[in-house]
Amino acid sequence: MNVYQMVSALVLLAVGVALMLLAQRRNWRPSLGVALAVAAVLRVVTLVLTYKVQPYDLVNDFWTSGYATLHHHDPILSNRTNGWGSLPTYTFVLAGAVWTTYHLHFSWLVIARVPALLCDLGVVVVVGKLVSAAGGSRDQAALRRFQYACSPVAILVSSVHGQLEPACLLLAFSAMVVALRGGPGISGRRAVAGGALLGLAISTQSWPVLFGPALLIALPSWRRRLQAVAGGFAVGAVIFATMPLTVGTPLNQMSYLFKHMISNQPTIGTFGWAGVWVTQHQTALPVWSDPLWLHVAKIGTKVALVVVLLAVFWWRRAHPLDVATVTTTTLIVASPAFGNQYLQWPVPSSLARPARLTMPLQIVVGAYAAVFYLPLNLLTGSTWQDADNAMMFVSLGVAAFMVIALPWGRRVWHRPSGPDDGTGGEPALDSPVPDYVADEVLPERVPDGGVLTGGGPDAESLSEGHTNMPN
Repeated sequence: MNVYQMVSALVLLAVGVALMLLAQRRNWRPSLGVALAVAAVLRVVTLVLTYKVQPYDLVNDFWTSGYATLHHHDPILSNRTNGWGSLPTYTFVLAGAVWTTYHLHFSWLVIARVPALLCDLGVVVVVGKLVSAAGGSRDQAALRRFQYACSPVAILVSSVHGQLEPACLLLAFSAMVVALRGGPGISGRRAVAGGALLGLAISTQSWPVLFGPALLIALPSWRRRLQAVAGGFAVGAVIFATMPLTVGTPLNQMSYLFKHMISNQPTIGTFGWAGVWVTQHQTALPVWSDPLWLHVAKIGTKVALVVVLLAVFWWRRAHPLDVATVTTTTLIVASPAFGNQYLQWPVPSSLARPARLTMPLQIVVGAYAAVFYLPLNLLTGSTWQDADNAMMFVSLGVAAFMVIALPWGRRVWHRPSGPDDGTGGEPALDSPVPDYVADEVLPERVPDGGVLTGGGPDAESLSEGHTNMPN
């Protein structure tokens, strides 16, 4: 990638941000076709401009995993120690990309990114369905899916990095749509289907387990929750148990692979507190082999998981989409191990159910990610190291803003009332206004013909039921 291509890509991201803001301000309601077209143009043009960028995992680990799967070899055992740490769900996709590269002579740097790009287009559709399933109007759904189509973080992760995040988000939030659409009277079959979709997402990469609390909260009773857990567990168990048949995993290696998959994590020291610590405490060995950093990673990961559980407890009565935003944001901020693609995790849920600072946060996080994916790729040696060290301090501010932008005033969700499903669920509470009014910046009609302005000072109070509606 040359300077001209890098600048052009940055301008394209700026266009995306401008479209997000204009859509908000001018009340645009693009159709699904328009949203998908805009999303495709932004992502494909970015891919064309930046396909020569070579993320290490895409070029090495993804190729090795796809090649191994194509030749009926286990992708974990065929890779470096931390090269692949998940079930082979996505490696079948990568195997298809490897086959295409060999037989149709497409560039791996292009074809390996195509699945991520296509999955991200699917997430555009799912964001609109999330809004509708959560009680939002068609107009709101049209706006939010268009804003996701223009999200700079989503564009970068799918088109420049080609990571697994879009595939995981597509599956995880499809599970959320299934649960939310079921409502208080959701059937057992739908609960199992939601759990199975989340289980498939977790089999793709382990981090979508963060959406587990949100999915369970979306379900009205413990019976339905147990059915969802059973559906997710069944999917993971089947994929794991069939690995000797699908990818030729030796039976005597199965226990080792299970331990590897539940303990695998990226290199520490690339964001937040861990990143600053690494820049200030140089060691002779790299972070992936130095005993100090290995120890910090082990303890820090456990602490981060405890922090996530505390956040779930604090927001346990909140809307499932808010819980999804909270759990993913909390792990990003607290984890010692980080990849830039993590920044996409909370984007669909936060845009589907925005808070007051959601739009500014999208710009800040998008700019932070853009620096790593684009300008830093033109630097080398000590210049790159100095810039990277400086960005670690910047990441502290980004992390703090992510925490501030959480929906702190929306910790109580008034579950919509509905028919009793006979499963012993808690009685639903009636909300004085639809829950989706919370923090909405667009005017919404209320029963008396008046107007609620979601961006106003009382929007969060209304969503929590603290303000009485006019008679």
